[in-house]
Amino acid sequence: MTFYELMFQSLNNLLEKGETLQAPIYGVLFRNRNRDFGYFALTDTALLIALLQGDSKNLYENSRIPWSRMQRVKVRKHWVPFMYVIRIELTDGVTIKIRAAKKVYGFDTQQENLKAFLTRMQKCV
Repeated sequence: MTFYELMFQSLNNLLEKGETLQAPIYGVLFRNRNRDFGYFALTDTALLIALLQGDSKNLYENSRIPWSRMQRVKVRKHWVPFMYVIRIELTDGVTIKIRAAKKVYGFDTQQENLKAFLTRMQKCV
C-alpha cells in the first residue's frame, strides 16, 4: 500500500455516518515541541488528523477536532516557497500548527486539495 492509499484509508476510518472526506492533504503537525508527519482532511463538522509513526506506514494517533473547538485560525505563507502554515487555537488553550507544501512526491492531488483546505480553514472561525 502506498502512502497515498494509506491517507485515504486512515482518514476514511475517522468519518462518522453521513460525512464525506474533503481536501485530504499530507503535512506536518507541530504541538508541544513535537513534530509529527500525517494526513489531514476536513468534513462539514471537523478537522480529521491521522499521524504516522516515524517514517513508517504505521499510524499511531487519530483525532477529530470539531469546528466548535476552534477559537482562532490563522493561515500564512511559510518562508520556504510553496509552503503554508495553519495555526489553530483551540478553546481549551492548546495551539497546534500544521505545515503543508503545495507539492508532495506521490500525492498528485496535494496542490488542489491544499488550496481547498486553506480556503475552508480560513472561513471556519
